[in-house]
Amino acid sequence: MDEYENFKTADIVAEALIDWGVEVVFGLPGDGINGFIEALRQRQDKIKFVLVRHEESAAFMACAYAKYTKKLGVCVATSGPGAIHLLNGLYDAKLDSAPVLAITGSTYSDLIGSNYQQDVNLLQLFSDVAIYNNMINSPEHAEMAVDIACRNALGRKSVSHLTIPIDVQEQKLKGKYSPHKVKGHTSDIFNHDVIPSPELLRKAANILNEGKKIVILVGQGALDAGNEVTAISERLGAPVVKALLGKAVISDYSPYSLGGIGMLGTSPASDAMNEADTILMIGTSFPYIDYLPKPGQAKGIQIDIVPERIGLRYPVDIGLVGDAKQTLSCMIPMLNKRQNKKENEFLVSKKKQ
Repeated sequence: MDEYENFKTADIVAEALIDWGVEVVFGLPGDGINGFIEALRQRQDKIKFVLVRHEESAAFMACAYAKYTKKLGVCVATSGPGAIHLLNGLYDAKLDSAPVLAITGSTYSDLIGSNYQQDVNLLQLFSDVAIYNNMINSPEHAEMAVDIACRNALGRKSVSHLTIPIDVQEQKLKGKYSPHKVKGHTSDIFNHDVIPSPELLRKAANILNEGKKIVILVGQGALDAGNEVTAISERLGAPVVKALLGKAVISDYSPYSLGGIGMLGTSPASDAMNEADTILMIGTSFPYIDYLPKPGQAKGIQIDIVPERIGLRYPVDIGLVGDAKQTLSCMIPMLNKRQNKKENEFLVSKKKQ
C-alpha cells in the first residue's frame, strides 16, 4: 500500500515538506494556490503558516528565516502576479546563499500557453533565480520533485522553485507510474558534512605557516566557526577582517578583529589587506575585489562549501571545498603557534590603529 494512497498532490507536497523538517511557510493565498493552502491548513499542528500582505514579503521572510536558522525557508504564492512578486526576495536568497524553496500555483494544466487568466510561463521566469526549477505534473511526480527541490536548495545553498497547476493540486494519487518509475525511490535524507583531503589541508597549512602578514577574511559561511576562527587567528597572529555577512563570526571587541571591510569597513582592515602577504578566506564571496590584496601580492587559501566560488574573487593557491567549521578544526593542529612578540607584530600594529 502506498504511503500516500488517495492523497491529493497538494497533500503529498505538504507531507514531503514535513518529512524535510519544514516547520514554517510564509505566503499569501490565492485561487491559483489554494489547493496547497488547504493542505497546509489541515496540517497547521505541524506546519505554521505565516500570512503576509504581499508576496515579496513572503520571499524576504523565507530568506531571513533560512539565514538565521540555517534551515530551509519556504514561501508560497499564487499564479501569475503572485509568483512574480516573489522574485525580489528570491534573488536576495540566491545572492546571499540562503536555502529557500518557492512554491507557486499555475493555471489549469490544459490551459497553459493559451493566454488564460494569470497564465505566465513561470518556469522561464524563475530559470535564472532558481537552481532547481520544475513543474509538478501529477501526484505520482510530487514527492520526488519536492525531495529534489529541498536537497538542491539545502545542498547548494540557493533557491529551488516548484510550480503546480491548479487542477494538479487537487488530483488524487492513483499509483499509476511510468514503466521506469519506482515509487519511493527518493528520500528526505540530507548531509552536507564535507572535509577536504588531508593532503590539501597540509598544503594549505604549510602556506599559512610560512606567511608573515596573514589576514583572515570571514563571511557568512564561517558563522558557525567563530571558535575555530579565533583559534587560528591566535595561532597565526593573524587579524580577522569581516565581510558584512560575516559580522557575527567573532565579536567586534575581540582582540583579533579589525572590523569590517569595504565601503562600510575600517581603515585598519583596509591597511591590513594592502600589506598582507597571505590571505585566508573563509566562507565568503566578498564582491568588492578592489579591497582585497592585488593579484600576486599575497598567497591565497580559500575555504568554501560551494566549489564554483573557489578562486572567484582572488587567485588562490589552494582551494578547500568543505564546511568551514569542520575544515578549520582539521587544520588547526597543522598550524604552528607564533611564540614570540616579533611573530605577532602584524596583528599588534593593526590593533593599535
